[in-house]
Amino acid sequence: MAVDVVGKSLPDAILLEMFRYLSRRELGRVALVNRQWRRIAYDPSLWRTVDLTELFPHTMGDEKTLLMLLRTRLASARSLNMAECSLTPDLAKELSRKQDTLKSLVRFGVRGNIRDFPNGLELMDLRYSWGDFSFMRRLPRHFSKIKCIGLGSVSSEFLIPDIFTKMRHLRVLELTDCSALTDDTMVKISLSCPHLESICLNECKNFHGKCLSRVLDNCPMITTLLIRFTKMTDSALISVNWEKTRVQELDLTGCYFVTTTGLSNVISRLPNLHYLKMNQCGFRHILHLTVYQEIRPNVKYTNLETLDLRWNFLLSAECLEGILRQAPNLRYLGVSHSPRVPPSVLASLLKYVPNLRVLEFGPLRKESLSESKLVPTLINSCQVIEAVSLINFKVMDKDDTLLLQELREKCKHIKEVKLCNPRIEHVAIGNQGETITVERLLIKMDSQLPSPKNTLGRKILMSHK
Repeated sequence: MAVDVVGKSLPDAILLEMFRYLSRRELGRVALVNRQWRRIAYDPSLWRTVDLTELFPHTMGDEKTLLMLLRTRLASARSLNMAECSLTPDLAKELSRKQDTLKSLVRFGVRGNIRDFPNGLELMDLRYSWGDFSFMRRLPRHFSKIKCIGLGSVSSEFLIPDIFTKMRHLRVLELTDCSALTDDTMVKISLSCPHLESICLNECKNFHGKCLSRVLDNCPMITTLLIRFTKMTDSALISVNWEKTRVQELDLTGCYFVTTTGLSNVISRLPNLHYLKMNQCGFRHILHLTVYQEIRPNVKYTNLETLDLRWNFLLSAECLEGILRQAPNLRYLGVSHSPRVPPSVLASLLKYVPNLRVLEFGPLRKESLSESKLVPTLINSCQVIEAVSLINFKVMDKDDTLLLQELREKCKHIKEVKLCNPRIEHVAIGNQGETITVERLLIKMDSQLPSPKNTLGRKILMSHK
């Protein structure tokens, strides 16, 4: 009764503002208080962006319930996360009626013979979807307004490259494990989508990069190029006229056929880089190459903010110093498991990055924090540091504990200090094929380094705020 009286004494505008801080399930609960609260809780402005996992945390919901929601509370929804629900013919038909309002649709499967689909979408994510998406081939004009799209191993089988024929406004393309993507199909996509700004090809193993130069010529607005775990080669990278591109974010992680010959050629011709990630590059070559050319950058990277060089076994101190000297505004740095960059060496290089905000670092073998001057130097050289991940370090005695305490106390901006200990296995590395103990390559840890800005994931976050 007391809650009801308070509720009636508050104006609608104040209640509406209060309810904006509630989850969808909480809105459902407060709607039971009284008629005024119910009316405010179901105000369309509170249901423009909806993640169905909030409504169905333990089940994906049945078709009847979803239809009811789409016709009532979600009638004005602009962004909808389907929470892995199956899209049935009736649900698809109901969604198609929202073509003037619904702009973002992510995470759904397909069940049944779909004949209808919304034609006003600007963002669609099918990376982790399932079912038969061949019906979309009949509806190319439905996707003429798409600006961001993601395809996965299942959806790409039906949709590459046909679905792109009318996507003249596409800006962000993200593909995950798409075996249907080849060099030729990527060229066709680039011809259909000349305004592309971001391309992300995660684990597209049939993409070798032979057409990369043509793709970048066809899409001169590309600023983000993420070609992780593809079969990119040195010759493909060297063939691109990088000086004429607008690439600012580059990820070459897991490109096992790329050596420092290709890497050096690329980064020496991209002075406007903001983001550079190249983890595990050339890993297969480590086992048999006797000569490995060092990367020696000769340009100034005044815009470089993020540098992620983790898991590069042949990264040298000279190479790292060359890059850090040229990147005075670097804010995020990741270096780990590089035998030639031990903690003492990294400590000597921190003076070049006084604006560092986040550091992720780990030696090849386990070490005690007090064995080097890494932490004291970090405190003195990087006074605006906000987060530190120390990988593969041991806290053995009181000296180590005191160092961590000092880091937290003297770095006034510090928010998080993490100690990470990956599992151990044996990997043969080195010119002589010797075997030494290193950490598991596919370490599972939450990186504190930021992701590229112009990606589908970022766009989804923005559309679902």
